[in-house]
Amino acid sequence: MATRLERIQSILNEICTGNPDITGAAVVSEEGLIIASNLPAGIDEQRVSAVFAALQSIAERAAEQIGLGKITRMMVFAEKGGALMCSGGKASLVIFIRQKAKLGLVLMDASDAYEKLSELLK
Repeated sequence: MATRLERIQSILNEICTGNPDITGAAVVSEEGLIIASNLPAGIDEQRVSAVFAALQSIAERAAEQIGLGKITRMMVFAEKGGALMCSGGKASLVIFIRQKAKLGLVLMDASDAYEKLSELLK
């Protein structure tokens, strides 16, 4: 039987190979530490974890101050692609996407993966 970390890694591998618009994925703890990742060459997982932990903290404070409630998803779009972060529990799923990604499919795949990961991260 696979360990919990192996199952998390398997979910990341599955989402990265199952959707051509997804170029990488990582699971980041509340403390900003990488739990598992499947990132493209040249992307430093420690930097990913630190940046997205900081973004989540800022987004949570902003959402709270304007009465939006708890952050569940956050997207960043840039010249060379984008990133989606799904959060709500003890860890967040960060997904990197191509610039012209089909967002509906990416969101569906991200939701499915996050649901599976949430069960493992309780």
